[in-house]
Amino acid sequence: MGMRASFIAVDSEQIDRFMADPDALGDFVYGEDQAPPQHAMDVDKAWHAIHFVLNGSAEPGADDAAPVIFGGEPVGEEMDYGPVRVLQPAEVRALSATLAGIGAEDIRARFSSDRLAAADIYPGVWTEPEEDLDYVLHNYREMAQFYADAAQRGDGLLLYIA
Repeated sequence: MGMRASFIAVDSEQIDRFMADPDALGDFVYGEDQAPPQHAMDVDKAWHAIHFVLNGSAEPGADDAAPVIFGGEPVGEEMDYGPVRVLQPAEVRALSATLAGIGAEDIRARFSSDRLAAADIYPGVWTEPEEDLDYVLHNYREMAQFYADAAQRGDGLLLYIA
């Protein structure tokens, strides 16, 4: 299956609850006895490539221009591949505005299968430049729209890699 980055839009009340009770995050994210979250999506295995294309490095950093994958405040215990991270509604609005300024042509200009391979970007199989670009671009567009929709509703986000 591999590692996937997932996003769940949550309102301020839910964020406050998770900040006060981080143990509730696991039940919310992985709970099998509840309905799935209304607003959720994942970018499949394109998460690391999206981060790399947007920020120019394989690792997250404090000066990332668009911390849409590794941003926010870590809350609670380590889950699968790190803790859940919480983006407040104001952060979602700011990142949505940033993403709105980064179109398909920008992603194409920044994308290189060779650079992804050289930087050891997950999942490590970057051998078909056109297909690789289409895959990353498709997931980027869906993620950018998800951020825009969450910002419009005034939601924050939960980010996690599982």
